[in-house]
Amino acid sequence: MTRKDFITKTSAGLATMAALSTLVADESSHAGMKMNSKKESKYAKAIMAAIHCKMEAELCLTHCLRELGTGDKMLIGCANATREVITACEAFVQLASQDSKFTGKMASICEDICKACAKECKKHENHHQECKDCMDSCLTCAKEMDKI
Repeated sequence: MTRKDFITKTSAGLATMAALSTLVADESSHAGMKMNSKKESKYAKAIMAAIHCKMEAELCLTHCLRELGTGDKMLIGCANATREVITACEAFVQLASQDSKFTGKMASICEDICKACAKECKKHENHHQECKDCMDSCLTCAKEMDKI
């Protein structure tokens, strides 16, 4: 693992941990605020799947861009698909965190985008670990989105 890979993966891991800590924050730390834990945990698994999926897509996109920089055009479709996943998963996390009335619609869109990305990443899973990891994460995320 190169220094750059280490920093990228560590940053992504820290972002995931920060999101996790927000989801499981102790109610007592919110002095004076009444929180409905049922609403708070309603989308927790889907939110975590989307955060993880976004993280893996970021890593895959970085890999794709590096390969494209060397002149390898094979990963153009993969790069485009990961950009869509990053956008969709971020939108889902934002809406679900707000318990928006549009969460269900966004989950459906996110599911479709994740499936499309997984299909694109599958083409490269035997040659690029980042693509395999992204594909696996997209499939997991799509399953969680289907439950909403």
